[in-house]
Amino acid sequence: MWEDRRGRIDHDGPATLWAQVVADIEADIAAGALSAGSRLPTELELAEIYGVARGTVRRAVADLAERGAVVVVHGRGTFVANNR
Repeated sequence: MWEDRRGRIDHDGPATLWAQVVADIEADIAAGALSAGSRLPTELELAEIYGVARGTVRRAVADLAERGAVVVVHGRGTFVANNR
């Protein structure tokens, strides 16, 4: 599921990198590839998967949490929200 996704990120385009990560993860949620309760990789793993900095992933996860798409449980991980 979480193969190399560097090709999905346009480092030279107008969209911010974190917004591209958000859009990619939201697309997986909408398509059902990530179901409610699914655990996302760690920030460090996502940074490697997308070929971006950890801070970029941190911003993306924060945005996904603000949108209600994921729930961050300190010490346990980030999970797809049940309300999708």
